[in-house]
Amino acid sequence: MCSINDAEFESDEELMQPDEIAQIDGAICKKCNENKAEVLLRVKDAYCKTCFLAAATHKFRATVGKSKLVRPTDSILVGHSGKAGSTVLLHLIKAGMSEAVHKRLMYKTTVLYIDEGAVIGEPIEQRCSEISAIQEQVNSLGFVGHVVPLSEALHNTEPKIYPLDCGLEIPSDDAELINLFGAISNYTSKEELLHKLRQKLLISVARSLGCCKIFTADGATDLAIKILSNIALGRGAHLPLDVGFVDSRDSNIKILRPMRDFTRKELSYYLNFHKLKVVQIPGLTTKKDAYVSIQNLTEKFVTELNTEFSGTVSAVFRTGEKLTTGNTQTTNSGKSCVLCSAPLDTIFTDTSSLQATEFSRLVSAEGPMGHIGKDAFQLKTFGNAAEATENTATDGAKRCDNCSCSRSIERPEKSVPDMDIHLCYGCRLIFRDLDKQHSMPEFLQNAVKQQRSLDHMQKEIAEFLL
Repeated sequence: MCSINDAEFESDEELMQPDEIAQIDGAICKKCNENKAEVLLRVKDAYCKTCFLAAATHKFRATVGKSKLVRPTDSILVGHSGKAGSTVLLHLIKAGMSEAVHKRLMYKTTVLYIDEGAVIGEPIEQRCSEISAIQEQVNSLGFVGHVVPLSEALHNTEPKIYPLDCGLEIPSDDAELINLFGAISNYTSKEELLHKLRQKLLISVARSLGCCKIFTADGATDLAIKILSNIALGRGAHLPLDVGFVDSRDSNIKILRPMRDFTRKELSYYLNFHKLKVVQIPGLTTKKDAYVSIQNLTEKFVTELNTEFSGTVSAVFRTGEKLTTGNTQTTNSGKSCVLCSAPLDTIFTDTSSLQATEFSRLVSAEGPMGHIGKDAFQLKTFGNAAEATENTATDGAKRCDNCSCSRSIERPEKSVPDMDIHLCYGCRLIFRDLDKQHSMPEFLQNAVKQQRSLDHMQKEIAEFLL
């Protein structure tokens, strides 16, 4: 077995050592060099309360201002969860609107809380109690708030939006949402689906309320975790959209992340200094084991490593910040995923890992006695399994193409793999264990039908021009 010491180092002393525990007692603020330090960041950087709050405010305003994407007349929708990041975000926006602040923020701000209680089986009484707590928090900061149930994301129609002070009606389609998440066996896919539905709903509500920008409270620690977990989940091609300052996959409504430079430690200091209270709302994996999902395991890895090596979050986050999208061979020009709206990354090439993965899955599924027609084999190996199924199967029975047996292959019922061609690689994995198309959300089925009609129309136009 190889050892890093044998190859690189002669002793353990030459290895990277954990950060020493720093002492803040008696330290002086490194910014003003006058006041007693009350904040310790990155092990060695000590600040007083005044300098820290001024730096936090400047960091937020600089992140928004240098992008030049937000105009004074814009209407902003803030996705609020009641947790530390979104609470600090609302307070910073409120402080920026103060008349005492130079160049104060002028844009109209609307707050949206997405009720996800149905996913984790919360009773309606508990969900209403959480909405009341959110309402009290939002009202104390001087904003207008709305609430929308997550089940509204399952349809293409305009979502039903309720004011926070009017409570929440029990949605009639909560059962559909519960059945969808119940049909997914692992929490990794459940968390991914929850994130995509939440993002889709934010855009739908912003469009209904006339907002052109959406603010989310993703911090540096959250984005560092997302970078590593997305790579593990096969979403590396979409990292610039998922972790960058601006998510521009929707042409009309942009999702911005103005809190991306704040770590969790900085958020805690800010909350304490301003005596802000957060609303503790359980999530999908609350009180579950760290190994229940890839996202939870990645969070455990990053946070524990950052405790000993304070530059972990910064190193991962800054590396992901440099990633950009480009025109590569693995991108389908003009086509996007019907779930996450990101460009499709499922084009097969002679050297693509996706081709090898699909080939391995196909061979494993067929078994030692399986028979694959020559045309289907070529399509499935170098094209797409779903496309091959559509092109090779017929409404009736079909005999084997490459052997003399008299077996006939029954055409299976329309299944989830038939929709794979319209999903990116990461979204395919979410629905990999669903076997019936009726288990898919209504908006996905409609989007697939629309995309297939468009493809057929483009094909007919191309044949006519030829």
